[in-house]
Amino acid sequence: MWHAFIFRGPRRGEMCALSWPEVSLTGSWFRISAQIVEIAYRQYDEAPKQDSVRTVTLDSQTNTLWARWRVTQASEHEQWSGERAWVESNRVWTHEDGEPLHPYWISRRFNRLVELSGLPPIRLHDTRHLSATLALLGKADIKVVQERLGHSSRQITSDTYTSVLPQLMTAEAESTIAVVPRSRKQDPGQGEPSKLEDQGDAPESGPDVDDDGPDEGIRAAA
Repeated sequence: MWHAFIFRGPRRGEMCALSWPEVSLTGSWFRISAQIVEIAYRQYDEAPKQDSVRTVTLDSQTNTLWARWRVTQASEHEQWSGERAWVESNRVWTHEDGEPLHPYWISRRFNRLVELSGLPPIRLHDTRHLSATLALLGKADIKVVQERLGHSSRQITSDTYTSVLPQLMTAEAESTIAVVPRSRKQDPGQGEPSKLEDQGDAPESGPDVDDDGPDEGIRAAA
């Protein structure tokens, strides 16, 4: 689940509402069509905004991790069913007894894991920003990032993320100038002789120099 937060960038409520029928591990995608909203610790099922209903592609690593999790969840289902305590929710992310994860529990657990890791503190929602940042650094088209995150417009994605990535602007400038081919420069000390050196090596010419060759009509400038 944490891997998906970081690399796919879903919202917390979207992950809480995700059910297995909306996941295709063979097709490597999951469908976001619902979300869980928390108000005073109470949960409410809601449909996301129209722009947030979307299909998100699973990368190979996340797909593998989700497949392993499904096997683990099935094993827990079998174990808890014997005690008649399994909560049948069909949700992807659950406790060991099948009870769906509460949004507040996810945030609290994430904060604890960050604390134990010794890394600088970040919010769970910051993983969504991290996901977009990694995608842009990987040269993903900003329109693709917008659709994956469920933003209503490309402008929102651009204003939110490119402003914190000055290296993107540098990469754009360098890639633009690289489009026009240029001749290779000679290394210092290995270049061709300068014009002065050429002139020094060339035969002298002028009115005071005897020249047995034919007169081509070239005269020194006045």
